[in-house]
Amino acid sequence: MSNEILLVEDNKVMQLLMTKMLSSRGYHVITAINGIDALAQLETHTSIQLVLSDWMMPGMNGIELCYHLKSPNYGRYIFFVLLSGRDDEESIVEGINAGADDFVAKETNINELDARLKAGFRNLELHNQLFAKNIELDRAYATIRQDLDSANALIRRMLPSQTTFQGVELHYTHIPSAQIGGDMLGCMQLDEEHVAIYLFDVAGHGVASALMSFAIQQSISANSGTSSNVKCKKDTDPFYMLRDPSEVLSRLNQTYLSQDDNNLYFTMIYSVLNIRSGTLSYASAGHPPMIWLQKQQQRCQFIEQDSFVAGMFDFAHYQTEQVQLNQGDRIFFYSDGITEAESLDKQQYSELRLKQLVQELAPNPAKEQTETIVNTVKSWCGIEQFDDDISLLTFEWKGN
Repeated sequence: MSNEILLVEDNKVMQLLMTKMLSSRGYHVITAINGIDALAQLETHTSIQLVLSDWMMPGMNGIELCYHLKSPNYGRYIFFVLLSGRDDEESIVEGINAGADDFVAKETNINELDARLKAGFRNLELHNQLFAKNIELDRAYATIRQDLDSANALIRRMLPSQTTFQGVELHYTHIPSAQIGGDMLGCMQLDEEHVAIYLFDVAGHGVASALMSFAIQQSISANSGTSSNVKCKKDTDPFYMLRDPSEVLSRLNQTYLSQDDNNLYFTMIYSVLNIRSGTLSYASAGHPPMIWLQKQQQRCQFIEQDSFVAGMFDFAHYQTEQVQLNQGDRIFFYSDGITEAESLDKQQYSELRLKQLVQELAPNPAKEQTETIVNTVKSWCGIEQFDDDISLLTFEWKGN
C-alpha cells in the first residue's frame, strides 16, 4: 500500500520540519498550505488516503477540511489526523465530532506520531480490503439478480398463454412474493374432449422452490407422447388413455419424494374437464379446497378432499372424484397465499372469506372477478406486496 501523506500546514518552518521528520521515517510527503490547497492536492494525487492537517489555518481550517473530506459526497475514503497545538479535552472532542480519525498534539514526538500514522495506514489497508470485497460482492449480487431475472422470465413464459378452449374460458393471477416463487398453474388440451387444469404450490419460495416448481411443470406439460404422467399407452385406437387425476398425483408424488435434508414438498389440485359434457374429474394433494360457483343456483360451495401433500410420503394415496358442471359454472383454484394473507391486526383472510367474496362478485365477468378478488384481498390486508406467493385460477364452462 502507498505510504503517501498529505501534510496540511500553513507555517512554512513547521511544514519543512515535519516533512523532513516524516521523510526520514519512509513516508512520501505532499504538502499544502491550507484546506483549499489540500483539496486541490488531493484531486491531483488521487492515491493519497491519509491526511495530517493543522487545525488553525487561513481560508479553510482543519476542522472545515475534515468536514469536507468526511462528507458522504466525497469521492474516496480518507484517514484524517488532526494536528494542533491545542491539547485540551474540548478541542479533542470538537475534532473527533468533525469526523477526525485521530488527534495529535504538535509537540508529540516523532516516535509516537510514526506509530499513530502506521496505525492509520493499517486502518486504511483493512478498509480498502473490505471495499474490494464489497465490490466483488456487488458484482456477484448483480450476477445473481440477472440470473434470477432470467429465471423469472422463464417461469413466466411457462404460465398459460392459451386461456380459451372450446367451451372453456380461463383467467388467472400469479404473483411471486420474491423474485421467483414456488407457485405454478397451467392448463392444456389433452385431446379433443378434455382439458387439464391444475395449480400447485411448492413449500417456501425462492430459488429451491422455483426449481422444483419448474421441474413439476415440465413433468406435467410433457404430454405429447402416449406414455407420460398424464397419458398412458393403449393397444387399440386412439392408442392412449388419459390417466386419472389421482394417478397423476401418485406419479408426481413418487417422482419428487424428499431425499436427504431436502424437505421440499408441494400441494396440488389436478383436474380434467370434459369440455363437451362438463364433467370435472379431480384429485387433491393437500391443497386448499376448490370453490364451485354454481350459476343456476346462485351459490358457492367448497369442493375438498382430505389428502396428503405430495413429495413427502411414499405411502400417500390419492382419490379421483367428479362433479357435474352446468353451463356458466365457475371453478376457483387458489394457493394458500391468499387465504393466509394477514391484516394489520394479524387476522388471516381465510377460505370462508374468500368463498363469500366469490359469491359477492358472482355477477361480474370471470376476468373482472379474478382481478377484483386479488385486489380486494390486498386492500383488506393493507399491503402492497404479499408475504407469500399468490396464485388464483378461474375457469368457466360455457356449455357444449
